[in-house]
Amino acid sequence: MNVSFYDIINTYRVHAVKEKINSAKYENYTLLGIAYECSFNSKTSFYRIFKKETGLSPSEYKNSL
Repeated sequence: MNVSFYDIINTYRVHAVKEKINSAKYENYTLLGIAYECSFNSKTSFYRIFKKETGLSPSEYKNSL
């Protein structure tokens, strides 16, 4: 598959972030708060991985909804 274990985990984390961004339950959370809820440990890694997976920064993704 040529995919590392961490790449698979990060794909699931980004998917969870995207679901929470779309959820009314998390509308009062910041993007960083949602990232921490989805097991990201730092702002830098969250932004880097999210952009790698989606092609958009987290704020660009949220604004596009």
